[in-house]
Amino acid sequence: MNDYYLIKQIKTTKMKLTKIVWGVLFSLMAVGSMANTLGNDGDKFTITGDLTSYYTDGTVKIVAYSKASSGGGGMMMMGGASSSEIVFAEGPVKNGMFKLSGTIDKPQVVYIYIHAKNKQGMTMGVTKGMSFILSSGDFKLKLGNRPSVFTITGGDTKFNEIIYAYKSFPKYVELQERYGKVYVDYDKKSEAEKEKIKEEAVKISNELIDIELAHYLHLAQTEKDSDVLLMMLDCAAFGGPWMSEAHKALINLNVKDPRIKDIIFKEIEAGKARAAKSRVGVGSDMNSFYAETLDGEAISLREVCTRKENKYVLLEFWASWCGPCRSEIPNMKEAYEAYNSKGFEIFSFTIDDSRAAWEKASKEENMPWIDSGMGTQTGPKDLYGVTGVPANFLIDTSTGKIIAVHLRGDKLKEKLKELLD
Repeated sequence: MNDYYLIKQIKTTKMKLTKIVWGVLFSLMAVGSMANTLGNDGDKFTITGDLTSYYTDGTVKIVAYSKASSGGGGMMMMGGASSSEIVFAEGPVKNGMFKLSGTIDKPQVVYIYIHAKNKQGMTMGVTKGMSFILSSGDFKLKLGNRPSVFTITGGDTKFNEIIYAYKSFPKYVELQERYGKVYVDYDKKSEAEKEKIKEEAVKISNELIDIELAHYLHLAQTEKDSDVLLMMLDCAAFGGPWMSEAHKALINLNVKDPRIKDIIFKEIEAGKARAAKSRVGVGSDMNSFYAETLDGEAISLREVCTRKENKYVLLEFWASWCGPCRSEIPNMKEAYEAYNSKGFEIFSFTIDDSRAAWEKASKEENMPWIDSGMGTQTGPKDLYGVTGVPANFLIDTSTGKIIAVHLRGDKLKEKLKELLD
């Protein structure tokens, strides 16, 4: 295995396609899927918001992000401000109400940032990450009993009401309500109680994700509107078998759709990642590479794996703006604390393009393991076929082989208990 040096410039050769490669369709990452606009330039929208269940006065803004910042993957969920932020509208919140207006050239995923006082008069930190699909038309947004739960109606309903239908499922609503109560009086709990609370939060979060993915799979198998399928791929935060089903549906619906053709031409490079992914899995040899830490130290994955104290190394791909990535960090910390002394190490690699964002997130998370990066266009993610984060690979250092992948939630601790206890 040859080390992959991040510092080395990668020269690419432009290729002229002589025919459509069907296999490329199955590696669609969906970003850029709305290549041709679905509306006219400058279509107007209004958003009337009711935040009275939680907020009084403050500000609100609606933003989107440049797709380049996520490495061309709709699976990567934006969660924080960056230089690629595009502001569609912003304005004041008065007595818990607001009204924004603006123009948009095509439907796309946007995020709501609220910075306002709660009913007790305290100015809350910026609530961010709540998303919906903005198009032309009039929208009504109503906040629920928590700052991260809301309903939105209006606009092009085929997007929000179809793609986000799972948010109104009774089980999903019940889980959301449970999650909203799980951290009540957290600071007053004992350490043992706090551990149980965190475990419950992870369990609920995983159940919510499972409902979301089940809905995507259902849509992929039943939806006949290519616009909806393309938008679903563009805004989904998680991958899974549903993606292949959606790709197949798109082929069957209209392979001549210029948006799909555009994706084919843009995804030649993604084919390389697909090829790498087919080689990287349980039983595969690890692919070593050099990365740089925040301190400027060049570090090799191979070197970490050859340290005699390390029996197992988890290679973790993440990003500062990835909500699911950061929600996994507390769980990873628990595993690290329990098993680092027994031979477990974590080698994290951020795909952040912004060093400032990486530094800020690292400081906030205070990760005790190897923290390296960075960049969506760097080689390590391609070496492992990573098309969305979070993604991880557990390496047995005695053999240099990958023995498990995508250990999320309790699965990481369960695997380490099996190996090291």
